Amino acid sequence: MPEACLVRPDREFIEEIIASGGGDLKKCMQCANCSVICELSGDLHPFPRKEMLWAQWGLKDRLVADPDVWLCHQCNDCSVHCPRGAHPGDVLAAVRQQAVRAYAFPHFLARWVNQVGMLPVTFLIPIVLITLALLARGPLEASLPFEPHRGFYAEFFPHWLLIGFYGFFTGLAFVAAVVGLARFWRAMEAADRNAGAYVVTAGIVASILAALRTIVLHDRFARCQAQASRRITHLAAFYGFLALFAVTIWATIDMYVMPPVFGIASRYPFDLLHPMKILANVGGVALVFGAWKAIADRRGGKPGTPVGSSFDSIFLWVLLGVGVTGFLVEIFRFSVGSEPGMWLRTTAYSIYFVHLVLVFQLLVFLPYSKFAHVLYRTAAIVYAEHTGRRPPARRLPARSADTLLAARSRGAIGAGRS
Repeated sequence: MPEACLVRPDREFIEEIIASGGGDLKKCMQCANCSVICELSGDLHPFPRKEMLWAQWGLKDRLVADPDVWLCHQCNDCSVHCPRGAHPGDVLAAVRQQAVRAYAFPHFLARWVNQVGMLPVTFLIPIVLITLALLARGPLEASLPFEPHRGFYAEFFPHWLLIGFYGFFTGLAFVAAVVGLARFWRAMEAADRNAGAYVVTAGIVASILAALRTIVLHDRFARCQAQASRRITHLAAFYGFLALFAVTIWATIDMYVMPPVFGIASRYPFDLLHPMKILANVGGVALVFGAWKAIADRRGGKPGTPVGSSFDSIFLWVLLGVGVTGFLVEIFRFSVGSEPGMWLRTTAYSIYFVHLVLVFQLLVFLPYSKFAHVLYRTAAIVYAEHTGRRPPARRLPARSADTLLAARSRGAIGAGRS
């Protein structure tokens, strides 16, 4: 006789899933077609059929601890082929939003950052903090043991203060992210142990290397069909951000490491033909393109188009804003003369201030926004490699779906009962 199981539905969780883009959840009739058609779903732990069942039941603890939720890339092949229009891909996207909220530290920030009504508050936080930093500039600068770097924007917000300010708050965000990821990893392991499904198949180092290869190539996006172009979008935004991050690190080294340690004179701020400036501009173009295309794709209305939510749109608009204001800041820097007028200086500094606020939103609120996907998905992929939750090694031809339906749907149904 099978063991009895007490199910405690979380009605509030179900309502949040529906409100976050999973509005068609109740249409699911558990046919398992979604798990069969998905090119990313493995045979041992197929998804998203079991996740649809758990979501209908309101099993929040089981869902937010499920690594398979993060192995889904919302290509929405399942949604296109769903006979009831239940949109499993969008339901899993809503579950990922709830998972970020569940593990975020502190919890309240995850709710604030992703609510349109709280945008004034979340923007006011960096505005106040940056203003306080500027007010403290004078006393702090007088006690510096070195001569500050000068430049057009450095006269407004000096580099030493910029690096210290963002270094401190990004460090706090890093600590918060580590806490969230540790909670997530323990929850995944506990859920599998409770289900009797925890099996280690690869070492952590090997799993990390395999996950990094997947992330660098974005190869799982290549196996999606309905939204195949999303691979280009994600690659552009991902590598655009990495390029800009690398340039930021190099600029810091150029200013504060090379001169005192190696005796090499700083070349910052870089001119337009400097390799780092070229990399920054290429990365900026890629970032703007990726963010703009992601926004456009969500408004395209094509079959399989993901349902948008504030969780998605706030992040994408902030990302686009960072890229656009960054280019405006650069244009003003190279267009002003040696003695810019008051109007030009005020306009340039105002745009720079907006840029700094958006950068704060992007980096410091990373553990709470959709940007957290880069952390939780990476952890889930590492865990999947570690425990053998690998998807099929190659794309299955479309005609094979009917052949595999019986065997694979049996696995999906069995998994849904676990």
